[in-house]
Amino acid sequence: KVLFLLLMGAAALPAVGQPYLIDGSARQRILASIEQGDTRARELYARLMRNADKVMPLENPTITTKGVTPPSGDKHDYISLARYWWPNPDTPDGLPYVRRDGESNPELKKYDRDCMSTFASRLSILTGAYLLSENPDYGRKIASILRTWFLDKKTKMNPNANYAQMVPGRNNGMGNPTGVLDTYSLIHAVDAALIMEEAGYLSKKECMALREWFRAYVEWLTTSPNGIGEYEAKNNHGVAYDVQTTHFALYTGNEELVARLIGGFAERRLKPQIMEDGSQPLELARTTAFGYSVYNLTHLLDMCYLGRHYGIDLYPAANHAIDRAIQFLIPYLGNQSSFPYKQIKNWSKVEQDFAQQLLRAYNLCKNEEYLALYKRYRSPEEQKNAQFILFNEY
Repeated sequence: KVLFLLLMGAAALPAVGQPYLIDGSARQRILASIEQGDTRARELYARLMRNADKVMPLENPTITTKGVTPPSGDKHDYISLARYWWPNPDTPDGLPYVRRDGESNPELKKYDRDCMSTFASRLSILTGAYLLSENPDYGRKIASILRTWFLDKKTKMNPNANYAQMVPGRNNGMGNPTGVLDTYSLIHAVDAALIMEEAGYLSKKECMALREWFRAYVEWLTTSPNGIGEYEAKNNHGVAYDVQTTHFALYTGNEELVARLIGGFAERRLKPQIMEDGSQPLELARTTAFGYSVYNLTHLLDMCYLGRHYGIDLYPAANHAIDRAIQFLIPYLGNQSSFPYKQIKNWSKVEQDFAQQLLRAYNLCKNEEYLALYKRYRSPEEQKNAQFILFNEY
């Protein structure tokens, strides 16, 4: 079969210091907009700086402070609860847990998943604020957060996800392949590390140590049973596996792995997952079908951005599969009642997520319809995600 990939130039790994999913070059455009009196740009800039200032005095996140200990006995090992699994109502001890799709168990907070999300969110906010302001305080805080999570012997995470998304009473306490999705958050750490490396807030020795951590994690992703199991997933999990593994392989210079994942993406992910009408059957089968369709689209667009760093344009691949997926979802914007699948919660939030993805797609394909829809459906509340908007709209 023909692989529809448009080469943008000779395939090569990007230069050190160049982030993969943040448009660092947007800085001058944003500052120029502010200088020219763009009210929205000023508001977003101010909100982002306020958010960054709130993060500054907070203690750095680390998984070693959790109240539970993984089966390994080592709190440096990441552990999380599978989101949709609950105590069994038919057994005295609640074991083994049973699945309730789309319903999140609040016991998640006992484990490391929220901590990982907090880590990623703070890095994202501070990195955006640093790129715009070049405030050295932000740079030092970013470097400190990275050291705490990856390098400090007392607080660092071990480079594995052996206990990610475990289900009590099942699999002897071990995690599941789906747990690999949890570490998608670490892509924010890579982009932050690249920027801090370029700016000199991390030493050469620290940068080498960070790359060694991610080399070890890529080794785990590509050789462990759970890593291999997630690679073989047919839905959004398989796409997310490809994105994070490619991202980390770019960072560590593993060109063979990058070439294999990007080169095979259209055949392995786009063609089987997106039908001719643009539907994503494996996502539409969920109880939050609109949400999962948008969620997978987010990962697909992430892979497009990574592909362009490597010199390959995945956006039009597989007979414009991503465009077809977008067109399938557009009629339901502002029209929940016509959606013929289940979406048991969070419709408004998912609409905003989709609007953001329309903007990202516009940046790749320059389809004016996508930009117009984004502007029509974006909410003022979206400014809470100022770091996202600033690096995609300007």
